[in-house]
Amino acid sequence: MTGDGSIRLARLCEQLAAIRRVAEHRGEQTALDAALTAFRASGNAGRLSDTVDELLRSSGVARGLGELRSPGGVLPHLGGGHPVEEAWVCPVGRCDRVVLDGGGSCDLFAAPLRLVRL
Repeated sequence: MTGDGSIRLARLCEQLAAIRRVAEHRGEQTALDAALTAFRASGNAGRLSDTVDELLRSSGVARGLGELRSPGGVLPHLGGGHPVEEAWVCPVGRCDRVVLDGGGSCDLFAAPLRLVRL
């Protein structure tokens, strides 16, 4: 493996403990463990890097395992990124109701609140 692939794999290896914490926080530990197990069996570093990159991006680390980083950030040496903000809002966009801790339903429209991610 050469180029960006080896850089991404090195970052993944160096930051695996922090990546595990992110995955655990987002309920993605099982997916991360499965990706690591598949890598150990197949040696397909590209697939592992892609899976972890997507996991990080969906968890709010804006640039995943990419090469360009800003100083500081969510994960040491990965930088960039920001936490993903989630809120549950009116299912039809008619009011300003916001629920931050787990959804619920709208009795007016008899529908579940709609999840938005920022």
